[in-house]
Amino acid sequence: MKHEQDSRFLNAFERLFSPDELDTLGQKTGFMKRRRQVTPHKFCMALVSALGSGTTNSITDIHRQFNHMHFTNIQLKPFHKQLVKMAAPEFMHEVFEKALAVHLPDMLTLREKYKDVFERIILQDGTSFAVHGDLMHYFPGRFNVHNPAAVELHVTYDVFKGQPQRVSLTEDIAPKREYLPSASSLAGCLFMADAGYFSKAYVQELQDASAFFIIRMSNSVNPMAVCNKSQQAKPLKSWLKELPGTGALDLDVHWPDGPIYRCVAFAALDHKKRHVLVCTNLDRQQFPAEVVGDLYRVRWQIELLFKEWKSMNNLNKFDTYHPTIVETLIWGSLLAATLKRWLINAAQQKYNRVISLFTGAKSAHIWWLPFCLDIARSHGADLVTAINEALAFLAQRCQRQNLKRDQKNGVFKMLTNLNISAA
Repeated sequence: MKHEQDSRFLNAFERLFSPDELDTLGQKTGFMKRRRQVTPHKFCMALVSALGSGTTNSITDIHRQFNHMHFTNIQLKPFHKQLVKMAAPEFMHEVFEKALAVHLPDMLTLREKYKDVFERIILQDGTSFAVHGDLMHYFPGRFNVHNPAAVELHVTYDVFKGQPQRVSLTEDIAPKREYLPSASSLAGCLFMADAGYFSKAYVQELQDASAFFIIRMSNSVNPMAVCNKSQQAKPLKSWLKELPGTGALDLDVHWPDGPIYRCVAFAALDHKKRHVLVCTNLDRQQFPAEVVGDLYRVRWQIELLFKEWKSMNNLNKFDTYHPTIVETLIWGSLLAATLKRWLINAAQQKYNRVISLFTGAKSAHIWWLPFCLDIARSHGADLVTAINEALAFLAQRCQRQNLKRDQKNGVFKMLTNLNISAA
């Protein structure tokens, strides 16, 4: 079984980084019209290796990595010409989409008690960051004074896979609700999102599609609410004034122009010292308020993904006034982050150890660059050796250190690592 899993990851890398396939994709997207020394395959490999290391600060760093990786002596100007091509972002985006489409084993699943309830757990959120101010007409930002130019990444995230399902790149002012997944695609899944995505119309669509949801509500809403225990009815804000110091209130919210939904109000305050209100259709008997809170905390996984992207994949260090370069580097950075998580997943499957995604990403400068060099220069048995060395490092040096604590308070309170639970 482990040999089959090793083969799946190996075959995935071989297909994704096949020189013939990448060069063909480069021709299809218009990135390569004539064969030059900077081929699509070599270009892609240099980008993901340099950006994934977390230590790249400029285009010259990527150019230096290109020459080192491929034993060339290309000058900066011809390399830069490839970066500014209008087709470069489309090419890197297509490679990223191919990576997301690869079917690999799940990293996590629900604990046994809830294992058969949800087909998947899907999260939705977005993250933004500033780009060069001269790009304000291409990527207008929400905060004109401090960050006149900014981009937004709208992300649909599969918790079990530990990977995004879909990523959309837009200007920062784009309305985020337009990038929500269709309700029909979430049938049988648990969908979670923060207050910026709450919409009575979308909630009704999820209900009609037989999807489960936990979506945070704005503290400004004030519909009538009925306490599940006392059956007393009063405005929601009045209930919040009576919320005890600990615990939660389990209410039924009556919208004047819509159906009745369950609302759980938690005493715990967020970073802005506001009560946390979530709207859900989970059964009250099977999922009491405490369990709803534990499930909603799983949403933090997408925030950790954003931190990983920005802190360890150079996502917020693109100080260039060329919009095509910005987009190309963004897709290259996300591709590198995705591939590193592939390897962490593979190491977990092979060695039956729970590996920290954060530690694996943080230590990429140790194992990622050598791995990419081996991938770029190797074939056959050498490729197997390169992957095995990377997996061995991750298994030995990047394990989670306090699983008992995590099982009480962290993500593993509701989720379990698949291969560990089967071991």
